[in-house]
Amino acid sequence: MSEDDLHARLRALEERVARLDDLEAIRRLKCEHALASDDPANLPQRFADIVTDDFVADYGEGFGVIHGKEELRAFLTNVPFTWTMHFMIPKRIDVAPDGRTATGIWYLWEPALAQDPSRTKSTALWLGAVYDEQYRKESDGSWKISALKFDAKLLVPYSEGWEKRRVAAINFDD
Repeated sequence: MSEDDLHARLRALEERVARLDDLEAIRRLKCEHALASDDPANLPQRFADIVTDDFVADYGEGFGVIHGKEELRAFLTNVPFTWTMHFMIPKRIDVAPDGRTATGIWYLWEPALAQDPSRTKSTALWLGAVYDEQYRKESDGSWKISALKFDAKLLVPYSEGWEKRRVAAINFDD
């Protein structure tokens, strides 16, 4: 094997290890997303710490579109969920050839508890969704979520189940 071949193999191995490191960093980033989401007292700041300054989130008809960290913090301060347990299931992560951006698709399975605005009633819920996300590597080498689209596939009261309808308005009058 020539010295040039050896250098080429070494470069290929370095690129492969860097890609594997990036995949693991994105998995850990999504883990922090779940942990932050299950920490209501610190949710606004913990979530803001893992997104880019120009972050955009499309949470769909029920929750709207959020632009930037300040809107994100305000949104997360007023969510109706008082308890959640996020199970993030990775479906696919694709790192761009330049190693600076990536995309990911995750399934969410979440039992949750939501309270009405008066804080007098709560409802246990099942929530299932798909996160379609974009990531960007920052100048310090850390990965952040730059955009996400949240597609709710299931949002129903626990007591009702999902046999008759998959996505329902949260009704606190039951």
